Amino acid sequence: MRTVEEKTAEFQNYKPVLTRQPDFSAFWEDNLKQIFGKENLTEFLRLDLEEYPYPLKNVKAYKTTLTAVDGTPIRGWYLCPDWADEQHKVPGLIRFHGYSSNKGKLCELLLWALQGYAVAAFDVRGQCGDTPDNRVYSTGSFSGWLTRGLSSPQEYYYRQVYLDCVQQIEALARRPEVAADKIGLFGNSQGAALAVVSAALLTEFKPLFAPITAKIAVVNAAIPFLTDMQRAYREHSDGPWTELEWYFRMFDPFHKQEDKVFTTLSYFDAMNFAPWVTCPVLMAVALKDTACPPATAYALYNHLAGPKRIIPYADYVHESIDNHVDEQIVFFAEKLLT
Repeated sequence: MRTVEEKTAEFQNYKPVLTRQPDFSAFWEDNLKQIFGKENLTEFLRLDLEEYPYPLKNVKAYKTTLTAVDGTPIRGWYLCPDWADEQHKVPGLIRFHGYSSNKGKLCELLLWALQGYAVAAFDVRGQCGDTPDNRVYSTGSFSGWLTRGLSSPQEYYYRQVYLDCVQQIEALARRPEVAADKIGLFGNSQGAALAVVSAALLTEFKPLFAPITAKIAVVNAAIPFLTDMQRAYREHSDGPWTELEWYFRMFDPFHKQEDKVFTTLSYFDAMNFAPWVTCPVLMAVALKDTACPPATAYALYNHLAGPKRIIPYADYVHESIDNHVDEQIVFFAEKLLT
């Protein structure tokens, strides 16, 4: 344990000042109105299911599509135990995927459906799946999505991504076989950030929007991306933050617009959402991570407002941590299946 203790000593109390802008809360309240202020709300909170043939009798599998508020079809998977129904509700889970990936393979979700969860996984729009990004941006960007729409918070790529995630969770919670008060969220890297941000938005604004039925009961966030963004940009040596390096090299080599860029990004920094997360959170951090530096994970962790635990993995880089899956299974079971 000495290695872990030495490597984490400098991070234990690392709690940088939040970079929220004065209108941070108002910005997200106004944007959530795009979902929960719609007159035809039920249409946008319905999972369209197409049964998928799968040779397991105790699990139902579906292709699913959710129509985002801007009309984009968000495609994914949905699995649930075959005995789950309105009289036998089960906890609901959503798995969010990593940067430039997709909803994954159906078999990856069996781990959860076979335990008794209803579980969904969707593409992040425009990334490497079946879901397009139908939005139009006023300027170009470097390859990837990190610099798309940087001209303003309202245009920035992740604004609609975060809204998509909130919409997915509420649609899952409204399924007749799902217990709306037992919703768990999880993901690695980008997926970790999406889980934390979604939990924050649904928790903080639930009192303001009567249509919100989902209650986030638990979150697992491993090797989080999109947090403590300014330090991540300064300290990374590979991964998606290199896109921002190239953006500056090509569009702003003297960094005259740096303050404006990070002001825009501050509306999407997972660290700034952390104080709104009050449910139990389990985190994992890879201490050799050069894409999402470990300090940035602790910045997120130390701002979380509810019960929390972070597990440092001394010899891992930015990668899936197999050993953490067992920790997650136990954590979710204790919070959702008992």
